Amino acid sequence: MDKKDNLIKDSFILFIASSIVNISNFVFHMIATRNLKPEDYGILATLLGIIMVISMPCAALQMSIVKKTSILKAKNLVAGISNLFREMSKWLIIIGFSVFLIFIIFADIIRSFFNINDKRLIYILGFVILIYFMLPVVRGILQGLQKFIGYGINMITDAIFRLLFLILFIYFGFGVYGALSTTFFSGVCAYIIGIFMIIKIIRYKSKEMEKIMFFKDIIGYALPVLFSFFAFSLLGYIDLFMVKHFYPEDKAGLYAVTSIIGKAFLFFPSAVVMVLFPKVSEHYELKINPKKMLYKSLFLTALLSFIGIIFCYFFPEFVLWLLTGGGKYYAIKEIVKIFGIAILPLVLLNVIINYNLAIHNYTFIFIVYLGIILYAVILWFFHSTFYTVLSVLFIMNLLILIFSIITIELNQRKVKLNEI
Repeated sequence: MDKKDNLIKDSFILFIASSIVNISNFVFHMIATRNLKPEDYGILATLLGIIMVISMPCAALQMSIVKKTSILKAKNLVAGISNLFREMSKWLIIIGFSVFLIFIIFADIIRSFFNINDKRLIYILGFVILIYFMLPVVRGILQGLQKFIGYGINMITDAIFRLLFLILFIYFGFGVYGALSTTFFSGVCAYIIGIFMIIKIIRYKSKEMEKIMFFKDIIGYALPVLFSFFAFSLLGYIDLFMVKHFYPEDKAGLYAVTSIIGKAFLFFPSAVVMVLFPKVSEHYELKINPKKMLYKSLFLTALLSFIGIIFCYFFPEFVLWLLTGGGKYYAIKEIVKIFGIAILPLVLLNVIINYNLAIHNYTFIFIVYLGIILYAVILWFFHSTFYTVLSVLFIMNLLILIFSIITIELNQRKVKLNEI
């Protein structure tokens, strides 16, 4: 089969992997909600959300490494990929420690805004962020080489170890501290296994390629990726952060459960995006129009998302029972029914963002940040009920999605490539 026809096959591979990861993460939250009080779970969910937002530089760097690896692969420069690993590992360790220190310095400010009493939890966050700066190198190279089976195994390893550590820490009574620490320890395990997956490439050396410095190119491309991913993360967590800031702890905990359910079901299509980016990057480098891949990816993403939406809508009590054991959480079943619909534009926007980054179209970034500012302002003043929060979530993300698609059409008129 020709490589350009492998989108569905490779998406299926990562769909299986991401499904296992999402199921594992769902079980993680199921154990957490059953063993933590709603207010404690609200704290955990907020801290995990902070990790997702703060770790966006890591995701940006990973996508930049994917992009550079895809180009080196297209040119058959194995030595270049080896040098890329060594150089980026050195710089990311330095950056990671710097971010860790910044996190420690601003611990009191973070704790105060989110109404978290124990500052030690913020210190644990710092360690988690540190390991997040090490993983992008191995995963970026695996994804850029289109070794999707190895990449999927690495993600599964991370998720399974995280679940096992949670069970262990909960058993010994570490509570929120243990639940949060699992992300650090599982990340270490995934990193070590990832090293073994690319060990042959790491050992490949060429004096000529060692003279080439990749860090400047990586950072240059990482900046628009960083702004894009940071924006996407904010769009996914602004509602949770606002609820945690304005609502009582018990209600914030209930909304956190709703948010986790929506993301667990609707981010299964992320496998499509993981496959889309390196393939579009390679096609773009070879002057082949990748636009057909975009619409195919949007269709697959929407199809998979609707499965989650329908399930949540017709079986909200079962989902709540499965995740939390039911009880007081049944009070939010009506919110669970519609949360999937509210977050659907954001899931589709993820496809648009990755496609734009692969073809170096950055106009959409201004649209997204304008939408974020408006989104945050509206939520700051209008958050009286969960329904109000979800309405703002849906409308703002839908508008951002529509205008982002328009930028692609406008860019298509400027850039003429060969049709596939």
